[in-house]
Amino acid sequence: MAKYSTISLPKELYEILQKLLESKPEWGYNSVADFCKEAIRLHLSDVKQQLREDFWRKLDTKELFKKIEMASECNQSLYQDAFKSIKDMAFILSKDFRIKDVNKMFEYLLNYRKTDVFKEPLKDFIEKWNEIERELKANDYIRDFETKIIRKDGKKLDILVTINRVRDNYFGVAKDITIRKAVEEKMKKEKELYEYLLNQIYSSIVVIQNGKIKFVNSATTVSGYSPEELIGKKVEDIVTPEYREILRKNIERKLKGKGEGKPEYYKITAKDGRIIEIEVISRRIEFDGNPALLTCIRVIENK
Repeated sequence: MAKYSTISLPKELYEILQKLLESKPEWGYNSVADFCKEAIRLHLSDVKQQLREDFWRKLDTKELFKKIEMASECNQSLYQDAFKSIKDMAFILSKDFRIKDVNKMFEYLLNYRKTDVFKEPLKDFIEKWNEIERELKANDYIRDFETKIIRKDGKKLDILVTINRVRDNYFGVAKDITIRKAVEEKMKKEKELYEYLLNQIYSSIVVIQNGKIKFVNSATTVSGYSPEELIGKKVEDIVTPEYREILRKNIERKLKGKGEGKPEYYKITAKDGRIIEIEVISRRIEFDGNPALLTCIRVIENK
């Protein structure tokens, strides 16, 4: 209980209270000071009661019960089981980014025991950590950040890192994408090699749809026309007159999947009037959702 060392009252009020207490001995107060202390205590009690009542009036009881129910269902044991069962590398960090816990997948993929990494800074294991830390300090989370994590033997795994702040700790998951990256790199190199060989062998690559040129791959073409000049142009307008009917029939056959991969030979009229003999190899493809021909063109002879 609070103690009241000094109570100062106006003289007139003091005299009124003193006469009142003298006329009411059954109240049990020995002095005006004792009466004032009790009055203050009762007043504070009333104030606290009002605050409590105001709190309950403003409280959203439905939301409170919902949170209590969720907390009872999601106990610590459930969180721990979820942490352990994550199929990617999972870890919990302190507020200074030191490792507090890791799951079995972290130990397995990096070939560490939990005791080897406990209280170690995560920056010793993950590249580009300075960028990750800056983002965490600014926003309390980072999602799908691509970097590398270092195994015990020094080898590096490609990973996607997601880290969120949870109270005073950080919870993170590192997804191993090493195989995916290797496949993507292999496909990229194969595509580059394919494009290089194709460009070395063929002068132009075009897409023909509904008898018109829809796409041209190179800045310069065997005909001397720019891609902008060729796109939308009828193919038969480029070949010399004696080849136009043959070209139409061959396009129809190729669109039906017949004779794919077999070279055909035509003559075209170049932009400068020259007659150029070309070799053409076509195959049926889907372009913008409709049948088309992917056609590779190589110059045979200039006349």
